[in-house]
Formats: sequence, structure tokens, C-alpha cells
Amino acid sequence: MSEKDGERELVLGNKQLLGIFFVATLLCGVFFAMGYVVGGNSAKPPATNPAADASTPTASDGQREQPKPPSITDTASPSPSTGDNTPGPLPGPEPQVSNNPTAGGAQPPAASPAPATAPAEPTSTISVSIPEKGAEYVQVSAPERPGADNLVRILRDAKLPAIMAESSKPKLYRVLVGPYHTAVALSEAKRKLKDLGYDGLVTFKQP
Repeated sequence: MSEKDGERELVLGNKQLLGIFFVATLLCGVFFAMGYVVGGNSAKPPATNPAADASTPTASDGQREQPKPPSITDTASPSPSTGDNTPGPLPGPEPQVSNNPTAGGAQPPAASPAPATAPAEPTSTISVSIPEKGAEYVQVSAPERPGADNLVRILRDAKLPAIMAESSKPKLYRVLVGPYHTAVALSEAKRKLKDLGYDGLVTFKQP
């Protein structure tokens, strides 16, 4: 410490500065601890009696709820058949049993669909014929059955004398138009077949 012109000058060393710093830090810690304790005590809810809260129910608005008197259904009378204190079931209407199987939620058995039957193929009614000897015929085609039967029916519907004869090959049948004994009748039959759209016609004479 020194004096200049009536003023005093205070000179502090490192030790004094450190001491002042520690003192100030200590005071701050004390004040912080006191504030923490005071704040924690003010934040705690008031202590309540747990036994009293458990025994007495409270309403939502903070008022204590009055205990309700026991209802009639809570007290059961002893069973008249046994004579003991065991509570028996209260009398009530007996359940009605419905004869309708769908009333109880049960589904009726589903009817099984009838098996599909394939359509029956038309039976062949065209008989195999033997060509007339010495007569002439026009061969239209030589398919298998039932194609040969259908072709004979179509030609007969067109007013042509069609027959079905056996062929040299198995399962094949010749469809013939005839018999014809004159060249004019044979030419007229061939012309009519061509008009119907049949080509590849073969003319032969049955030996």
C-alpha cells in the first residue's frame, strides 16, 4: 500500500487474489445450496394419510363420496332346497329353445350341386348300303363317322339320293349320290353338287 497526493493505492498479490476468489466461490455455493433446499421444500405436496384415502373414496370435485347402501341384488338369500347359507341363483325366465336351426346362428347344410352330365351324342341312324351293280354313282367324300352320317343327312335334305357305303380303308365310309342309269341324270347330279360347293367329285360305275 502506498500514498500519493492524499490518495491510497492498494496493491494485491497473487495470494490475496486467490483467497478472494475462493471466498467468493464458497459464498456462491452456500447461496445455491440454500436456494435448492428452499425450492425443494416448497415443491413437495402436502402429506396425506394413505389409510384415510384408501378407506374413504373421494369424488372428482375433491369432496368425499358417501358410501352407498348395499343393493338388494348384492345380498343373496340361502337356497331353499339345501337349507345352508350358500347363495342360490335368482329365479328368472327359462331360456327358450328354438326348433329353427338358423335361429342359433347355425347355418343349414348347403345343397350339393347336381353333377353335370355331358350332352349325349346323337346316335347314327344312317345304315351302310351296298351300291347297285351296273349303276353309276358320284362319290362326294370318304370321311369317318359321324362325319359321314352328317354329310348323308345334308345331301338328303338337298333332295339328293345319298347313301353311305364301306371303303377299302378301315374306319372310312364313302358318301355316294346315286344310283344313275343315264348320262343326263349323272351330269345333272354333278352340276347340283357343284352348285352346293362340293368339289373333287369322283364318278364311277359299280361292277
